[in-house]
Amino acid sequence: MERSRFVLACCLAVFLAGCGASSTSAPLASGSPSPGVSNGPSTPPTSEGPTSPGPTGTSPSSAPPDWEPVPDQAASNETQLTEIVWTGTRFVAAGELASGEAVFVDSTDGVAWNLQLPLGAGAEIHGLAATPAGVVAVGDIAVGSTGSDAASWSSKDGLTWTSTSGGAALAAAAGRTIRMNGVTSTGSGWLAVGEEDTLCQLNCGTASAVRALVWTSPDGLTWSRRSDATSLAHAAMNAVVRLGSGFVAVGGAPDRVTTSQVPEHAVVWTSADGRSWSRVADSPLFHAPAGTDQTFGDTMSGIATDGRHLVAVGTVGTQGDVGSALAWSSTTGRSWQRGTATDFLNGQLFNVAAVPGGFLGTGPSGTDSCLGGIWSSPDGAAWTCAATDSSIGGFAAYAAAASPTVMIVVGQPTPDVSIQSSIWTRPVP
Repeated sequence: MERSRFVLACCLAVFLAGCGASSTSAPLASGSPSPGVSNGPSTPPTSEGPTSPGPTGTSPSSAPPDWEPVPDQAASNETQLTEIVWTGTRFVAAGELASGEAVFVDSTDGVAWNLQLPLGAGAEIHGLAATPAGVVAVGDIAVGSTGSDAASWSSKDGLTWTSTSGGAALAAAAGRTIRMNGVTSTGSGWLAVGEEDTLCQLNCGTASAVRALVWTSPDGLTWSRRSDATSLAHAAMNAVVRLGSGFVAVGGAPDRVTTSQVPEHAVVWTSADGRSWSRVADSPLFHAPAGTDQTFGDTMSGIATDGRHLVAVGTVGTQGDVGSALAWSSTTGRSWQRGTATDFLNGQLFNVAAVPGGFLGTGPSGTDSCLGGIWSSPDGAAWTCAATDSSIGGFAAYAAAASPTVMIVVGQPTPDVSIQSSIWTRPVP
């Protein structure tokens, strides 16, 4: 899947590290999938700081049921899934078939899944969001051999989809490529974030061409692109969430803009109305921590909220040195603290979701970090590996969602294991 050249360098490096040092394997599609998690409306925060970290482990006698693969079926055995939401009546997940065609799958109970018709060649889905009024997916669609235009799909029920008809707000200028990475509800419509870059992907001579993009829409199909601003320059937005009446977006930016191969660092933006955005001041908190690979740096790839806590996740990229999963927490979006776990080193976190009892973070990892790549936290401050059964070592987690009764994690199976499922479930404790 195509990435901006800064995120591409990081994510390809991360996935190579994951493959070399853990039990996960390369994705079915070329390149690494786009991180991005979006959530629907939330209530304003009610506390000024994270609660005390929970226990670092669970005794066997009180441990919840472990993750289980869904029964053999086409929707789980023939797909690589990278996004999932709970609509209030069903789960909707998105990804691609082994052929590379984008596809949606759906389920009302998390066990029996329906494989929908593919969307056709060239389409990629990078973000999903749901409200009682419907579901919106965002991504891009290939134009020519290397470029792409932003794209979206909308559905009232998660079963029947309408694709955007395009328009100037979604079209890339000559020599450019654009994509939507994440989407969230505004209460009266939708807000999407993404990036614009040159068609060049590597060794392009300068890092100044990339910029973050923001769109708004009343229906998830007709989009208006917000005006350029200094706060959006030289950066890419990967995910966005609504917090109260405002919004928080996360992504990455190069440390310098004068060369193409420079470390990246995580970036946070806040907005009161979705139109004007302020970039949170840079600090060491947003850079790859000491003891990890400093060549590619790090990026924030997902964000979620339970109404009280904001939680963001990301990864330190590497091509053979020490990579790491990363997490941050906040109550306002303006002041952040780094989350901790004993097994973040050599792990990856692409997405995060608010679930009953806290948050689930997901990313292809392995036995040298967190088995299966599923971490849990009550508030984003302290994280523990959320899977113990060795069978999940053949699974690469990408995204999670939950209904009131069941939690679902989607991803891809490793080709050399007997359990070929891209969907795993666990009852809500």
